[in-house]
Amino acid sequence: MLARIQDEYIVLEEHARRRAYFMEKRTYYNEGNPDNITRAALFIFFMRTCYNGIYSVNRSGKLSVTFGAGGRVKLLEEELIRFNHKLLQDVVILDGDYRQTAEYTGANSLFYFDPPYKPVNEGNSCTSYMPQDFGDEEQINLANFCKEIGETGAK
Repeated sequence: MLARIQDEYIVLEEHARRRAYFMEKRTYYNEGNPDNITRAALFIFFMRTCYNGIYSVNRSGKLSVTFGAGGRVKLLEEELIRFNHKLLQDVVILDGDYRQTAEYTGANSLFYFDPPYKPVNEGNSCTSYMPQDFGDEEQINLANFCKEIGETGAK
């Protein structure tokens, strides 16, 4: 699937055509209900072609990444995918509220939390792109949660 997307993308040489293709695929990803394999291939496509590889969603939980420079044409790196597949065996990846991770705390645990950044001014808010805001109180709660997990190894 990713090979097909790569082939379709490579032949589009103009930036505007690649951007249009990107937006068409993003709409399908968000609205078209793709199967899991297609969804995974599209996700890799977006992360390889979007602005700085930055994953973002809007308040509706829809993928909202923007198109990048458009110069990358090699999207499918089979060796890297196979290597990552091997590394991720027996790994649990959670997507959701950070508090659900407490039950997974153990000697071989690694937690990566990526909360919204605190804006430097009121006019530049990136804390409200999810259905629930993630403001100062939530940042403090996350910091306390991390301290507690780090100190006790369990909640």
